[in-house]
Amino acid sequence: MLVIGAGGHAKVVIDVARAAGWNPTAILDPVGPGHMCSDVPVVGGDDEAGAVYAGGIRHAVVAIGLNKLRARIGERLLEIGFTCPTILHPSSIISPYARIGEGTVVMPGAIINAWANVGRFVILNTGAIIEHDCRIGDGAHIAPRSVMGGNVKVGAQALFGIGSVARPETTIGQGAIVGAGSVVVSAIEEFVTVMGAPATQRKGRMD
Repeated sequence: MLVIGAGGHAKVVIDVARAAGWNPTAILDPVGPGHMCSDVPVVGGDDEAGAVYAGGIRHAVVAIGLNKLRARIGERLLEIGFTCPTILHPSSIISPYARIGEGTVVMPGAIINAWANVGRFVILNTGAIIEHDCRIGDGAHIAPRSVMGGNVKVGAQALFGIGSVARPETTIGQGAIVGAGSVVVSAIEEFVTVMGAPATQRKGRMD
């Protein structure tokens, strides 16, 4: 398996991939050859994915924390021909009725309940809880120990911060950032930053 990214998040993704039965053997990252992430070698830069595919590696995972960049690189890998599997840590708990898109990584202890729908290239981080009927957009990041009540909708490439909570039936807009420890009790607009309990807007639109 090819890994894109050689930072701290990549270290965790490599662990999760191995626990899920995959064998990461090569990394592409701008730091270039001669570096290692965990014990996996960096073999080139991001622009060499086509050459890696031609060399016989057919599966890839994007191990980059930045949502917009992760989603963009993931789509490029699919265009090249890579399969970007859904990677599920064995300790995660996932309803058989949940749906999870390609390229998404589900970290240790995460819970996804019935009829939740998680998009492509999402990070469901350690211990996150996604309740029934939630909708998580492509490229979003649901951070460690965050909790979403039933039927919460999260837009594409939004960030739901560490330890945050969303009340059932709330909506978090595309590209929004919910700061760590926030409590979302009403709709959050697209491309804004909110924080606090209750979560209130702290910065204007960032689109």
